[in-house]
Amino acid sequence: MKVIYTDKPGKERGVCYRLLSEFFGVIGAATEVVVDGDAPDIYDAYQAAGIKVSDGKEPESKETDPLKMKVPELKEWLTAKGIAFDATAKKEDLQALVPAE
Repeated sequence: MKVIYTDKPGKERGVCYRLLSEFFGVIGAATEVVVDGDAPDIYDAYQAAGIKVSDGKEPESKETDPLKMKVPELKEWLTAKGIAFDATAKKEDLQALVPAE
């Protein structure tokens, strides 16, 4: 479960949002924690517990599976492979052009 500590609570499936001011201890079920704000105590607590923690500003790793890419990345991938496609094609149509491996 991903946990986000922030001053701007949100709603996202599979994500637990907590206010920065409401840190009562490490959530043991957390697999990834993002601390959006100045809260070194939260950062340190999760790091000490061996749970991946970040400030959320580091770039996400680039998706390498073309079937999981967003449309702009998928179009780049298809172009790099020399695969022609209609510029107005929907995601499903673009995914159908990905060769089976």
